[in-house]
Amino acid sequence: MRPSRQEIKDLVNRYLEDKITKADFDSFLNGLDDPEVREIYSEALKSSFENSLNENSAYILTSKKQTFSHQLGKYWMGVAATLLLLASFSFLIFNYLQNTDTQSFTLYQTVFAEQKNISLPDGTEVNLNVASSLEQMPFENQEMRKVNLRGEAFFQVAKDKSHPFEITTQAVKVMVLGTAFNISSYEEDEMIEVSVTEGTVNVSLAWENLVIDETLTIGQRIQIDKHAKTYRVVEFNEPIHWKSQVLNFNQTDFEQVINTLERWYGLELDVKDSSLYELKLTGQFKDKSINEVISAIGFLANREADSNELITVISKKSKPSEN
Repeated sequence: MRPSRQEIKDLVNRYLEDKITKADFDSFLNGLDDPEVREIYSEALKSSFENSLNENSAYILTSKKQTFSHQLGKYWMGVAATLLLLASFSFLIFNYLQNTDTQSFTLYQTVFAEQKNISLPDGTEVNLNVASSLEQMPFENQEMRKVNLRGEAFFQVAKDKSHPFEITTQAVKVMVLGTAFNISSYEEDEMIEVSVTEGTVNVSLAWENLVIDETLTIGQRIQIDKHAKTYRVVEFNEPIHWKSQVLNFNQTDFEQVINTLERWYGLELDVKDSSLYELKLTGQFKDKSINEVISAIGFLANREADSNELITVISKKSKPSEN
């Protein structure tokens, strides 16, 4: 999740006051990939510099007990200190961007209604769900094996105790040595979920009002609510259904159902009856057409007679954005 403008300004201020934590700094680095976030950082740095000039100028005008030369000396010392801090902060941004821009990566993608199996250079196997992407950074001569995920994927990570495997998705970091788990992290969905089917994983996150550092074991799932900025860890004993081409809903919010159907079938849907958004649906679908699924939703909503008028297909969805 992109940090708010105020959160970014607060982060810059904590840096200038020498109060930044490691979690803050990691959050800062994660945001630099976003051009809009970088623009807000630049605005915050400029504002901090201008405030420093104004404060030091005010000091000269209001102080009457010291000589003018002493006041001027303190003024320039304050300006120099601020410039040094801003220069070092800007250097961190420049250095990070340089490393990011020059570091090559391998991109794997699926479009709507497409799934893909991937073998990474270290032997890790990845099942990439519909409308998803995986960026794999070079593994050679690196302390860690790093990938970035958008969407959903099931990982079977090759064991290597000397080189931990780290997945970053929407500021969430998942760290493992060798295990199997599923990550669901579509930007349009309200929830991020990590479900462990083998071994253990560590899930960490540092937002302004939410800090997570949880270790999950087999049969545990963490559910992170991006809107409410809360999370919970629950037990589960069901398979990862989408890997078997099964659409599974279990008391699922209707908005989530629509998002899933649009990605699964690669279609844009129009919900005619807004009262459907109050529903939570439970059901499974395998090898069903979108019309059959819509009819089933009408039945579950006790609206079977006019199910074709509840939801209509508008058009095919275009290719998922790479940004």
